[in-house]
Amino acid sequence: MIGWGVGATRRNASRLNFLIGLVIVCFGLLLVRLAWISLVRGRPLAAKAVEQRSVDAVIRLARGPIFDRNMELLAGGTSIGLGGDLGEDCAALAVAIFPQSISGPGDSLDKLERMIPGVLDGAPRVIRLPGYDRKEIVGMAKAVTGIVPISIPSRWSGLASHVVGYLTGSQVGAEGIELAFERFLGGGGQGRDVVRAMCDSRGKEIPGLGVRLAVAGEEPGWVRLSIDRRVQEAVERAFDRRAPGLAGAVVVMDPWTGQVMAMASRPSYDQNDVSSSLARADAPLLNRAVYPYYPGSIFKVVVAAAALNEGARMPGSVYHDSGAIQAGGHTFRCHAFERGGHGDITFADAMAYSCNTAFVDAALAVGPGPIVDAARALGIGSYEVAASTCLPNVSTGQTPPRQARMAAAELANFALGQSVVKVTPLEVATMMCAVANDGILRHPTLVLEAVHSASGRVMKMDWEAARALDSGVASKLRSMLSGVVSYGTAQDALGGLNAAGKTGTAQTGRVTETGQPIYNAWFAGFAPADHPKVVISVLVEGAESGADLAAPIFGDICDEILGFFG
Repeated sequence: MIGWGVGATRRNASRLNFLIGLVIVCFGLLLVRLAWISLVRGRPLAAKAVEQRSVDAVIRLARGPIFDRNMELLAGGTSIGLGGDLGEDCAALAVAIFPQSISGPGDSLDKLERMIPGVLDGAPRVIRLPGYDRKEIVGMAKAVTGIVPISIPSRWSGLASHVVGYLTGSQVGAEGIELAFERFLGGGGQGRDVVRAMCDSRGKEIPGLGVRLAVAGEEPGWVRLSIDRRVQEAVERAFDRRAPGLAGAVVVMDPWTGQVMAMASRPSYDQNDVSSSLARADAPLLNRAVYPYYPGSIFKVVVAAAALNEGARMPGSVYHDSGAIQAGGHTFRCHAFERGGHGDITFADAMAYSCNTAFVDAALAVGPGPIVDAARALGIGSYEVAASTCLPNVSTGQTPPRQARMAAAELANFALGQSVVKVTPLEVATMMCAVANDGILRHPTLVLEAVHSASGRVMKMDWEAARALDSGVASKLRSMLSGVVSYGTAQDALGGLNAAGKTGTAQTGRVTETGQPIYNAWFAGFAPADHPKVVISVLVEGAESGADLAAPIFGDICDEILGFFG
């Protein structure tokens, strides 16, 4: 009997342990399930719960903002007006319609039906109403439930339009950063800006809960540019004031980082109405900052770099300018020809006064190879320079092939920045950065970072720098370019400004209706001359000379922006 009692006790204890273990296992499974539901499936389930008690009317695809370097908006981020909060600067007026919830006085419903035929039928939707009076729409919404007025503001600030770009009719990036970073800004097309109405099981709006703006689906990402909104505003203001109605471009860069602080092209265009610009003869959609032009005398910086590097010239080297020089049976004249030339002139003064004959003579002494090498080292014709901006459809300049045989007359034209060489304003700014920062070529950076909200992926741009000029050559060039401003061709426009640079007046091969040649005007330089903070490249199409128009634009920009950098 005693033995039997002990066995029964052991069996009972085993059963109890089994039951306790089973309870623990079940409880553990419940905890795992709860963790799965709350931590892993929580957001999707919450979204479904909201969907069951809400109805959405889609306004547009959700799209991320584009910021400047200081997180100031260049595109996106503007608030959609809802209900009576309709901003006067909106790009479009619309109404969100929830047919199942529409009710109100008979005369108001009749008026609504005339305004929007079929309003009582179909699914919740947003309809744009061009040409309607705002007060009429707001008044209608007060009398009738189930319709909500919407003010859709312009996405764009209007600044840096050629950099930011624009969208297609289906709200997909078509140009500029909008196109290049579509997968970040568009979020894969999964997000929607919606008007959300809280409703009951029959789909009718619940009185008192109202409507609100929301994003359905995936949140879009954003992009931060190196553009400084303050600098961009100053650049566009200076160009429009000095050269109203003319075409051209301006690029502003930090010479020590290569970051592009402003990029402007003129004429500009309305990003909300791109179609009106397509047939215009002045090509407002063309980003002239990355379009190739003949550089004219701007290219003398490259010739000087090659001559100094090869030891063929020093700043104090003397050349006798009679006003003309022969090269391959052709005569090339200096602008001082009428007065018999400059006479004996140093190489530094030849840069300051932009003496053509002195630079043709230097090019003939050096030969084409070293000049081509210097141009390429300084970023001219570089696909890497173009690609580093991350902009689509960027052109590069061009130089002759390194081993190309070049006749004397062709080499002379090359030295004067005509015929066989072209540059973009961006490349000219990149070149001047290398001169300003002691000879280091830094790729022009336009995008600092791009963030994909869904994946959390962050893309940051990092480009390797390379030595383009010997430090001593860069120092000599800076001194020579200072002379252009202090006593040379830019003295009248910039005298008194602590800056250095080069004027340029380039032939285009085109003439006016009266047969007069058309020129493009250049000025590219940096300021202050002794401790450069900014590099600025200015191009004005159809201007008389670089000294007359491009240099004053450079000066206006310097006057306004140098204070930004301490």
